[in-house]
Amino acid sequence: MGDQWRAMMRAARRRMGFTLPEVAERAGLSYEAVRGYENGRRRPTREHLLRVLGAMQANRAEVNEMLLGAGFAPEPTLFPENSYPSFYFTADELDAAVETVPWPQFVVNDTLEVMAANSAAQAVWEVDFEAERRWRTRAQMNVLSVASDHHFADRVANWDELIGFMCAMYKGASWGAESIEAPGPVFNDVLAEFAKADQVFLTRLIAAWSSAEPFPPKARTQYRVVWADREFGEMRFFAQMTTCSEPDGSAFNDWHPIDAETWAVLERVKARAATG
Repeated sequence: MGDQWRAMMRAARRRMGFTLPEVAERAGLSYEAVRGYENGRRRPTREHLLRVLGAMQANRAEVNEMLLGAGFAPEPTLFPENSYPSFYFTADELDAAVETVPWPQFVVNDTLEVMAANSAAQAVWEVDFEAERRWRTRAQMNVLSVASDHHFADRVANWDELIGFMCAMYKGASWGAESIEAPGPVFNDVLAEFAKADQVFLTRLIAAWSSAEPFPPKARTQYRVVWADREFGEMRFFAQMTTCSEPDGSAFNDWHPIDAETWAVLERVKARAATG
């Protein structure tokens, strides 16, 4: 990139309407230093370059491009933990956080183990989550292994589609590609749960695994859920996974009702749960 980063810095400053003296004052550096960074007579340290770019309010993509151009490592995140300690949700905050929305919401970690679930999700699933996590093993809290339980599997009308999505996530997991033939510890425990359950589920899991393409982690991911309630009928959800805590590898799962009929059934399901 050569010295192109210097031209980018000048262009960013002018676009934001700052003069060199203003940037120098805001960055706490001398005018000569900042001018030298732009005209090529001086080379900044990484810390000083960040101060200058912050002073001119350059956006994060520009900052990282200029850091790389100047030969420095890019900023890994806009919200480093030392500056924004409360940006991500902690494990202790999850139970309260999921109750802020009226639709089903739950949190999973990067191995798909359920960490928290709101009352709407529990109503749909017809479980007491607090009681469930007291007796279930970690493998039994995994949403993939739960799919081998008739209580859940019999209610998921698009079981094969949903399991295929989970298999794709496992194949693209950050810890490396999983394999049914030589599974890692977590996936091995999940397979053991399938082996103990109705064998039809294991057969379908193997088929889903064989056809699934690796799905690399993304900040936002979508999938569909078609849930058949035993009393009130079908609910159709557009589900989204979004980052809850990057350091912890956790993600919110929001099941958004896609139509008025689903909302109506969901309200009846929630009312049933509330009355016991």
